[in-house]
Amino acid sequence: MSKFINLHGHTSVGSVFDGLGMPKESMEFCFENGMNAAAITDHGSMAAVSYQILHAEEMKKQGKEFKPIFGVEAYFLPDITKWRAEYEEEKANKTEKRVKKEAVEAEDVRVAVEDEGETRSVKSVANRRSHLVLLAQNNTGLSNLYKLVSKSNEPGNFYRYPRMDFDMLRAHHSGIIALSACCGGVLAECSWANKDKGPDVVHECMCKTIEDFQGIFGDRFYGELQWNYLDFQHEINQQVIRACKAMNVKMVSTSDYHYPRPELWRD
Repeated sequence: MSKFINLHGHTSVGSVFDGLGMPKESMEFCFENGMNAAAITDHGSMAAVSYQILHAEEMKKQGKEFKPIFGVEAYFLPDITKWRAEYEEEKANKTEKRVKKEAVEAEDVRVAVEDEGETRSVKSVANRRSHLVLLAQNNTGLSNLYKLVSKSNEPGNFYRYPRMDFDMLRAHHSGIIALSACCGGVLAECSWANKDKGPDVVHECMCKTIEDFQGIFGDRFYGELQWNYLDFQHEINQQVIRACKAMNVKMVSTSDYHYPRPELWRD
């Protein structure tokens, strides 16, 4: 039986306000529990890599053979150019509404104007993104991860979160393994966007998304399953399983940890 190797986890180094503990704490816990390798995939950041390398060397001196896996949980959009145009349009509309509001207030007219479209909107364009786990297979993959993360932080791609899209992945996919991530991931997005349209619509969306990623990563794209106490997680798991079987895509299980030891969850 193969040992479990976790491919999704966070630390305080790169997952600010979302991860607890240093990379060495996570690595030591994994080793103590029988693992000889594990990944750290902080949000939009590769800052943990140097810590992983240095502590793996320290562990080796102590006779602990442990392989650090380098990765990132990226913020993803299919098309950043399209998103940027929609964002600029949304910003212009907000400015126009503010100007109208100020004009009304200047005339001291007290009136409430209902905007049904705005009321029913689920999320602003500016904050739109989903998660995608990317792991380095080799030095080429690590170099490409650095390029992707650097590009995602460029001004045109950054608004509160660094983002990457299909064009970036096509340019820098070599040596990288991709996982569909968590409940906020690229496949789970199909579930949230189509939850009122029925399971078949969700399935079609997931299959199309898988096809898009297969076009870039081939058999290096995996469906990701997680097991926790969230009811909707298990619903999404079943949807991911169905879509991956239909598209002949392999799946992995991850823990998506955010602290190095179970007892620290209270912190």
